[in-house]
Amino acid sequence: MKYYLKEDFLHDNNVKNAGNKARNDVESIVRSQGFEPLILSVDNWYEMSTLKAQLHKSKAFGRALDQLQQGDELLIQFPMLHHSFFTTHLIKKIQKRGVKVYLLIHDLEVLRNGNLNSLALRYKIRMHFQESSFLNIPDGLIAHNPIMKSILVNKGVAEDKIVSLGIFDYLIPDFQEKSGQTKDQPIIVAGNLAQEKAGYLYSLPAEPVYNLYGVGFDESRALENETYFGSFLPDELPAALEGGFGLVWDGDSSETCSGVFGEYLRYNNSHKASLYLASGFPLVVWKQSALSHFVLEKGCGIAVESLHDLKETIDNLSDADYQDLVDNAKRVGQEIREGHYLKTALEHLA
Repeated sequence: MKYYLKEDFLHDNNVKNAGNKARNDVESIVRSQGFEPLILSVDNWYEMSTLKAQLHKSKAFGRALDQLQQGDELLIQFPMLHHSFFTTHLIKKIQKRGVKVYLLIHDLEVLRNGNLNSLALRYKIRMHFQESSFLNIPDGLIAHNPIMKSILVNKGVAEDKIVSLGIFDYLIPDFQEKSGQTKDQPIIVAGNLAQEKAGYLYSLPAEPVYNLYGVGFDESRALENETYFGSFLPDELPAALEGGFGLVWDGDSSETCSGVFGEYLRYNNSHKASLYLASGFPLVVWKQSALSHFVLEKGCGIAVESLHDLKETIDNLSDADYQDLVDNAKRVGQEIREGHYLKTALEHLA
């Protein structure tokens, strides 16, 4: 049997680990491919001491894994919501019983935060137990892209175990295709608009104009070329978006992607890129981001070194060039809405 780990709270009263769009979509896609849920239910361990929480999560995970038999397969979305220091040991035990374990990577803190000198020792120890030691034991991994794959290989993960996803899928119920887009429409920015993630929004050049959607935006600091539309539920957001391109950019600077979140774009696939493409919008990405390779290969957007180059880059596009980008974005977007990329990756896992 094929299973996916479904992590729940026994008493669903804690919003910190509420299910999110990316994980929920993965569950929907793998269910369509014949995977059954393996339920991992825990009490609210945020209210427990560290030791008690570790033991509680470990026992709950062990009980779930005890249901698996030789020949079964288990897909785990990574990082786990209810990870414990004993997770690696428990996974090794079921592998000895003939169960194959696969990881789908959503985030790697070792890439996002691993080089921070200010990182506390306690955090580094936790990161080692939850990531570094864990990534070497699965029978297969789905990484975001070839760049993330190469880094995992450099960290000792066997290359033949790793499959590149390409881009995250994004399911849209009741999708309605947009029409009439032009290159001169506003640039869309959706997602977490807080200062620490998107500080660049307060230092943009005067052109082009931007439409903003999401949480954390300080409207008192809005620039003249920004219009803020508020926040939306993930399934409602695609219909609300209006513009000519979707922007994937992080950090404090409009000159380049910088800081913890900006540098992380060198390795990861931002989920907002999938939102834009699934909604039918071509992308603007940082030229040094991992996603730029996918975008340029698929012809579904443009890559710039700086947002100060963006207006000129768009001005130099002919209407026909822009329409090609839109057509390609819609083609890729249909694949994303159908779960094509995860389905393909699952087929290629060892």
